[in-house]
Amino acid sequence: MNCYFCARRTLKTFARTLVNPKSTPGVRQVHRYNRPSESFPDTRPSQRSRDFPTRSPRAVATTTFDESTAEWTEGFSNRPAWQAEKEAIKKKLDGEAWNPRKKLSPDTMEGIRHLNQTQPERFTTPVLAEHFKVSSEAIRRILKSKWRPSDEEHDERMRRWDKRGERIWSNLVEMGIKPPKRWREMGVGRADNGDSRPVWKSRRRNQVEIRDSAPETFLPEEDIIPIVDSSGKRKSKVTLPLSERL
Repeated sequence: MNCYFCARRTLKTFARTLVNPKSTPGVRQVHRYNRPSESFPDTRPSQRSRDFPTRSPRAVATTTFDESTAEWTEGFSNRPAWQAEKEAIKKKLDGEAWNPRKKLSPDTMEGIRHLNQTQPERFTTPVLAEHFKVSSEAIRRILKSKWRPSDEEHDERMRRWDKRGERIWSNLVEMGIKPPKRWREMGVGRADNGDSRPVWKSRRRNQVEIRDSAPETFLPEEDIIPIVDSSGKRKSKVTLPLSERL
């Protein structure tokens, strides 16, 4: 009698699992975990396809200049923020690109980054802006930039920088200013058109007044970038007037 009831109870339990398999937690665990494709994947994690949703770039308010109508149109674009800032500056300058008269050389910008990285508490943005005689915004842009040129791009930048210096000193020579030795060796200021003496050696030499970018009242207590000689000692600072330096 007892064996009959035991067999009947077992049969009911088995039939219940077939009719409603979700009621038994053990069956749910078997269907959930006993999958060889998930437990032992054949492909590496880097090779498996990921179906994660891609985030679209943040829309930035931009202004576009239409050359045909000569008008500015406002809108939103998914371009990087630096391109939006470039267009905003171009709009502020009446369609002309940003081209400041004073520029820092690529080597100088690398030196600014190095000084700020080594001693950020000493070489702050105002200190660097005061020393190099540029705006604080220019120093912030230099420190913020993460772009580094390749070897070919560096050579091309230095070539453009030399052309810029040659153009500037060629204009200064026409005003009677003696170019530095580096530019004289490159041919800047040579006598041409049959002249025996170059323009900067004529009587019109030094007739144009040139002032340093630093004011006359600017007397720093200590140079933030000391210069040392081969012995490791700091060189004595010698101040010469502009007329003697030329």
